[in-house]
Amino acid sequence: MGIIDLLNQDGYQLKHKSSTGGNEFACACPFCKGGVDRFRVWPNKGKSGRYWCRRCERSGDAVQYLRDARGLSFVDACRTAGMELPARRRSRGKAATPAVQNIWSPRVSIPPPLIWQQAAEKFLQRSVAALWSAAGEKCRNWLHRERGLTEETIRTARLGINSGDFYRPRISWGLTSEINPDTGKPKKIWTPAGLVIPRLEGVLPVRLRVRRFFPTEGGRYVIVPGSDSRPMTWGLEKPFFCIVESELDGILLNQVGGDMAGIIALGSAQAKPDELVDKALNQAESVLVCLDGDPAGATASWRFWALQYPVAFKRWPCPTGKDPGEAYKAGLDLRAWLRIGIGERNLHGSLSENRLAE
Repeated sequence: MGIIDLLNQDGYQLKHKSSTGGNEFACACPFCKGGVDRFRVWPNKGKSGRYWCRRCERSGDAVQYLRDARGLSFVDACRTAGMELPARRRSRGKAATPAVQNIWSPRVSIPPPLIWQQAAEKFLQRSVAALWSAAGEKCRNWLHRERGLTEETIRTARLGINSGDFYRPRISWGLTSEINPDTGKPKKIWTPAGLVIPRLEGVLPVRLRVRRFFPTEGGRYVIVPGSDSRPMTWGLEKPFFCIVESELDGILLNQVGGDMAGIIALGSAQAKPDELVDKALNQAESVLVCLDGDPAGATASWRFWALQYPVAFKRWPCPTGKDPGEAYKAGLDLRAWLRIGIGERNLHGSLSENRLAE
């Protein structure tokens, strides 16, 4: 398998530039994530082709690409590319030791204690009210303009804002008391200023995630202690699914294409399905994996999702931008993108069956 095949699998659109070096192609760089043609590819150089980025200067062949972009070992990269291992890597007459496979099993999601859910609900009610107040107008405009969310979608998702850092005793949320080793004082639950994104189970939240307004240090996102880590899901009964990282991206995709496919937002590239999601995916006809277009997303796609759901798996990154949110801002028709990923024939048959069932 050559470098052109691998880039096509990962969703990069290559354009022919010249006949230099036995044909030269170009696309956006999978590593530095910039430009539209800074990444140059020569498919006829060497055994599997060569590549080079004019900016970050990453270079190599198909094996090197598989190692850097998908996180494969050297041996696995050679096997994937269909290339013979160097003599020093082959077995020297001894029986190969079978590789020990990591056995993964999904966890059973258990909601937080009722007292936590009730405390989270009170906090969420205040956050929702703040978003729809005059003070929340700027954030509402950002959700409309930058994230593509309608008023109905924002209200249904119960998004809110927390205008300032919020501290409460852990025990008041039903959590065990813990001592801060630096201060010697009891730790408190901290919810920073930012956009509040709840994961609801029925009418009560089981997780609160805050997209910080001012991430001076630490990550952009903070999960309130005690939250359940289960993925955010829509339409688990459907035969087609799209997997994304960001919950805001999941909310947007459900808005534009929830009638066509179930949507699963993991929260991060490293997150895994819980038992309910795993059951749905094992019964799915197609699982479009749209983790972010970065090394972490590519590695998780090929090292977990492709191996765990090999029949239904389809790597389906956005053709522009690193995720559906950026693709929306760039003008991509996300509904058409979903429709193409599912396949017109499959989608038509599924929708027809649903109408007959009704």
